[in-house]
Amino acid sequence: MPDIDTMAWYALGIPAYVVYVAVEILLARRRGLALFGFAETISNLSAGLGTLVVGLFVGPWVLAAWDFTYEHVAPVRWPAHGGWKIPAAVVLADFCYYVYHRAGHRFAAFWAIHGIHHQHEHLNSSVGFRLEWLADPYAALFFGLMPLAGVDSKTGFAALAVLSVYALTAHSPVYRIPTLGLFVTPVIHGSHHSRDARFADKNYGAMLAIWDRLFGTWLELPRGEPLRADMPSISRTHDGVSTQWGLVRELARDVGAVNGLRAKLVTLVSRPAIHGPPAPLRSDGDIPRGTRAYVFVQFVALAALGGWLLWFRDERPLAVRVACAAVLVAGLFSIGGLLDGRPTAARDERARLAATALLGAGLATHAPIVGGLVVAGAVASLVAGRGALDLRARETAT
Repeated sequence: MPDIDTMAWYALGIPAYVVYVAVEILLARRRGLALFGFAETISNLSAGLGTLVVGLFVGPWVLAAWDFTYEHVAPVRWPAHGGWKIPAAVVLADFCYYVYHRAGHRFAAFWAIHGIHHQHEHLNSSVGFRLEWLADPYAALFFGLMPLAGVDSKTGFAALAVLSVYALTAHSPVYRIPTLGLFVTPVIHGSHHSRDARFADKNYGAMLAIWDRLFGTWLELPRGEPLRADMPSISRTHDGVSTQWGLVRELARDVGAVNGLRAKLVTLVSRPAIHGPPAPLRSDGDIPRGTRAYVFVQFVALAALGGWLLWFRDERPLAVRVACAAVLVAGLFSIGGLLDGRPTAARDERARLAATALLGAGLATHAPIVGGLVVAGAVASLVAGRGALDLRARETAT
């Protein structure tokens, strides 16, 4: 098993995560709750898979920075042993998360990154996987307090894993968990994710309620009162790749609209301007059933390739990692385009499948079985998926 490092480590939990989401979908349907949309869920999972792929390259640098800070900068170090270490590290990590999360909503420059996580219409556990590709370096600005406080990387990342799993449950409204005055629950975190203006600056904690209560950002919905929707949606696209830079482009336009260096810097550190979507998102009903089936199969194939790459990444040559990462990102981009109805989506997907076949041929020298499966899958998709892609082309033409 590879050493614990960064977001790429969480790829080990992909099978358990899939089971968790499946159970949530079944529970939601049993209770008559419309929590999952097909295109939106694929978008959420695509963003998360892309984050893991980016973590494959960024993660080692973050880990090295953590170890360097711990070894050479930290004024103190925690004892090597003690059953209290991980619980204490979880509390510290939760505090770091609170500061990181609140900054992501307070400053426009950080919101352009963190806002990716809020580009959804329905709250469910797949939103917990809708992550920023810059999550590692961005979070390091705040979680750097942990190695400075003397927490070694193994203890620190174990605590972050605990926090991540708990935060996943906080995105699942089908689970009714009492707050006990101490914990963040799906109801509390759900209000933070809502478009209700009352919660625009509230409920930032990941697991513990103590930081929100201490700093005045805790707010519970009055009993029996529904959430409002008096703020604009920030959902822009079903493409989990394009969403990574959509808010950055909007911020760049805001910065470009003001004159003078001082005014531009003020824009970056001011409260974010929340713009409504330029056009409504394409609904599931507007996406042909054949296209949805095709996208589902392609996403499963991409996730399988990503799992193979991430689970045993230390055994993969750099060239293999780079080539696989490029094909994965291209695949997530093209299937997102199919869901959005992007005019070039069919062409992009055919080009991506051709590149995937070439990748498989190259992989055959490193991993013959995997390479052969990649080639076969790409060729089969070009043939069997022709109907879905031709339909997309006809839609564009009309």
